[in-house]
Amino acid sequence: MTTAVLYGPHDLRIEQRPVPAPSKGEVLVRVLSVGVCGSDVHYYEHGRIADFVVRSPLVLGHESSGQIVEVGEGVSSARVGQRVAIEPGQLVP
Repeated sequence: MTTAVLYGPHDLRIEQRPVPAPSKGEVLVRVLSVGVCGSDVHYYEHGRIADFVVRSPLVLGHESSGQIVEVGEGVSSARVGQRVAIEPGQLVP
């Protein structure tokens, strides 16, 4: 999969990374759109936000949407094909 990886201020690289497999209770989403968040811009410009400093490669682009293409154990296969919006900061029980 194609990723935007930040290594430090003004050091953004486009890289290919392996597609992960969904674990128990997870789904795999084929990302179809990604927004550029203000925090992404701040990380790019300054390499940090408050106490969080980019010290290792950071994949940007957490505001995204797409379609479920695979499910892990415990997730209904009926979910495959559903369109979803992703909020990675929100845990769903």
